[in-house]
This record gives sequence, structure tokens and C-alpha cells, in this order.
Amino acid sequence: MSENKKTDRTSGPRRALITGASTGLGRDIALAMARAGYNLALTSRDIGRLDEVMAHPDLKDVTAVPIALELKSEDSIEQGFKAAVRGLGGLDVLVNNAARTLLKPAVEVTWEEWDDVVNGNLKGAYFLSCRFARHCMDEDRGGAIINIASTHGMTGFAGRSVYGTSKGGMIQMTRMLGVEWAEQNICVNAIAPTLVLTESRAEMHKDPAQRARMLARIPMGRCPEPSEISDGVLYLAGPGAISITGHTLVIDGGLTVI
Repeated sequence: MSENKKTDRTSGPRRALITGASTGLGRDIALAMARAGYNLALTSRDIGRLDEVMAHPDLKDVTAVPIALELKSEDSIEQGFKAAVRGLGGLDVLVNNAARTLLKPAVEVTWEEWDDVVNGNLKGAYFLSCRFARHCMDEDRGGAIINIASTHGMTGFAGRSVYGTSKGGMIQMTRMLGVEWAEQNICVNAIAPTLVLTESRAEMHKDPAQRARMLARIPMGRCPEPSEISDGVLYLAGPGAISITGHTLVIDGGLTVI
């Protein structure tokens, strides 16, 4: 491995592109990275949905750029990436967080639904990662890619076959790209959480029976908080993780162990 590439993540600008940043985990990751001093390019399919997070007090001391991005479109990926680089002067970190879900029996899934989920969750993340890697290579500096996968990509779960397949593909993509770009010091890692207690999931947890069924599958008997995922992102993007690549950090209370 070449040792003359820039790998010191403690110096210079810290600029991150986060997909799906308007709600849920993406929003929480964006706020955590802002508090840590990152300048941010935040994306959503609907740019208007970014208004709330853009106005959040945690972003007041950093540069934040809202970007409309459709991950199923090659042109949108290219134009969105250029807008992020233009707005921040470059990028050092990519967080592939945006995801589409589908809860449906496998025999009822349509071709269109398959394409919507897999193209958005996996194909889009793959080609955005490649665009980010080319940017890092052109700038002759390393970088960090963090893919937000899921325990659904590691275990079986009825009704989630398409979503789980897309996330399993993301975990394997993490391994493949982590090896391929290691010499360029572009670290590619993933985080695979179980169900996270975001605000958007609050209604689910109001049903005691549903909550009990879910927690019964988790040895620790609890779901992770959003901050636990954000802390994982900050670690993998930071100076302590420059020798970690191709790895999936599982945050699931022991779900995938049993």
C-alpha cells in the first residue's frame, strides 16, 4: 500500500455528503456530524423536506447545502454530487443512508417494486460511491464511505425479502469496494442496525404487543437509540478508523448472534 496518500483525518476540512438526510437516521446523523464540526451536503428526493433540518440550531456554525437527489437517476447523482462539491469545496466523507422499504410477501412483489427498492438502495449507493471515489482519487487524498445497511441484510425476516436483499448487497458491496480502494486510502465500511428508535418509528412503539414481539428477538431486550448509530458513523469517519475497511459494524443488541 502506498504510504504517501493523505490519511490524516484530524487536519484539513471535514466535509460530508449524507443521503436521505431529511428524516429518521439521516437527520440524526446530519445533526451529530454538524455538532462534530463537519460541513454538510444534505440530500433528499424532495428538497423541501430538508427545510426543517437546515433550520436546526445544530447547523448554525457549519456550512450546510441542501440538494435534491434521486438515487435511481444517473444524471441526478452526477448533478447532485457536483452541487455538493461546489457548495463545500470538496468532499471527505460519504454517508449512504437513503433507503426505500417494502413490507410485502415475496410472491406478491412486482418487477416495478423490486426495481424501485433495489435500484434506490443498492444501485444508487454503488454509483454514488464510485463518483465519490473518483473525486478522492482526483484530489489525491483518502476518504471515508459509511453505508447504512441493516440486520435485514444478514438475517431472514418475512415480508422484507426485497429490502433485505438490497441491504445484503450493500454489505457485500462494502467488502468489495473496501478491498478495491484500499490502496487509495478510501475506507469503505457499513453499519447494520436493527430497528432504531427514531421519531418516525414512535407510533410503532406505542403498541405494547408489537413492541414485545420485536424486543423478544433481541437478546439485550432493547432497540438502539439514533445516537448510537451516529456515534458509529463519527467513529468510522474519524481518525481512529483509518485502518478499518470492508467492515460492517453491527448494532443490534445481539440479534444476529442467535
